Amino acid sequence: MARTNPSDADFPLAIREVMEAHPEPEPALRAILDDQGARARTRFAALYALLLRLRREERHAEYAAVVREHEAEFGSEPYFHTFRAIAARTRGDLASLRSAVEYSRHAVAAMPDVPAVVHQLAAFWVEYLERLETPQRTHDFDEVERHVDRAISLSQGRVAHYFETKGRVLALRGEFEAARSAVAQAIELEPRASRDYLRRLTQYQATRVRIDLMQERARWAQAHERFRTELAEFKAQQLQLLGLLAAVVAFIATAGNIASQAGGIYGIRLMLVASGAVGVVFGTFSLVNNSRVRRVAVAVVFGCALIGAGIFVPASWMS
Repeated sequence: MARTNPSDADFPLAIREVMEAHPEPEPALRAILDDQGARARTRFAALYALLLRLRREERHAEYAAVVREHEAEFGSEPYFHTFRAIAARTRGDLASLRSAVEYSRHAVAAMPDVPAVVHQLAAFWVEYLERLETPQRTHDFDEVERHVDRAISLSQGRVAHYFETKGRVLALRGEFEAARSAVAQAIELEPRASRDYLRRLTQYQATRVRIDLMQERARWAQAHERFRTELAEFKAQQLQLLGLLAAVVAFIATAGNIASQAGGIYGIRLMLVASGAVGVVFGTFSLVNNSRVRRVAVAVVFGCALIGAGIFVPASWMS
């Protein structure tokens, strides 16, 4: 433990290497942590390793208890912001997850070049955005993706689960194929000899399923929105048709009344013009409603013929 220095950017990776080398490190870690005569740096490294162990095993209550127990002694350490963030995140509610994001921001501000710290902010932020019901601003996705890319760059692309977080960000953007590609890269990079391999693999497969579900939900939302648009257009068309029918009925009634008063050949002319006008109106309205052009053309031509007959055909032809 003495060789690990919290000020080094590779401190988290060094702790993980120590954990991998010892099958049951918890008793030794607790002994170092309880040894008040040990160097503070060594005791803090033991605390970090112990908390890592508790987090891997999802012993959330113990994790929070250890953080509270040692906060007075180590609370000024920049890494302690990450411990507070993890403890807040394990409480499960949305407000606590938001607190985890804020604690992680403080950690990044204190240690901007530590990839694990930068990634933690991105991971918690992604989880927070995933749980929100309302769509978020593109700016939020840009910020998260920027932190993920920075974590990947700082770690030289060697840490597999950073790519899984990248995939989750891309899925939130709606870039589902790119998201699947990022998760596949995470699966390929994950060390087979690691104790976390099966846990990580399960996590990656769950993310793949989540991406599929998000894509299906996006497709359903698009189909629903398209249906709502078509329904609104159909309602508008029906209202237009009803208005047109009312106008036509009024027009026919008026024309019939005038024709009955005019009598004789002039009444016939007026009825021909009225019938032709109705044919032209309904023909053009059918064209607006995407009817076949040929059928519409026939109706319009026939209506125009009736109008022409009523206006131009000599009265002698109708007698």
